[in-house]
Amino acid sequence: MPPAAPYRILNATVRWPRYATRGEVNYGAFDRFTLVHFLIGVGYGLLALELWVTAVLAIAWEVLEDFLKASVPMLFPHGTRDTLRNAAGDVAAVLTGWILTYWLLRA
Repeated sequence: MPPAAPYRILNATVRWPRYATRGEVNYGAFDRFTLVHFLIGVGYGLLALELWVTAVLAIAWEVLEDFLKASVPMLFPHGTRDTLRNAAGDVAAVLTGWILTYWLLRA
């Protein structure tokens, strides 16, 4: 996939990083950061956030993460953009962590 066109933020030109390719972090549905996303879901469950709030936060993060990788890539150990498959896996991991926590706390 060709790199996306640059865009402007606060009068500065920002270039989108490339999407991850096969074998790289951020490509597959699950990668080394899946556990982190799962644990975030556990944390949201322990905070007693509702499932819909957890879903909105997880999706919002994935959108924000894409913009942050373009504007401040040094915040991330892997600067490639998440594939849609990876972003969906990240959201699924957060929701799975929340659901498991909800189930365990109410069992």
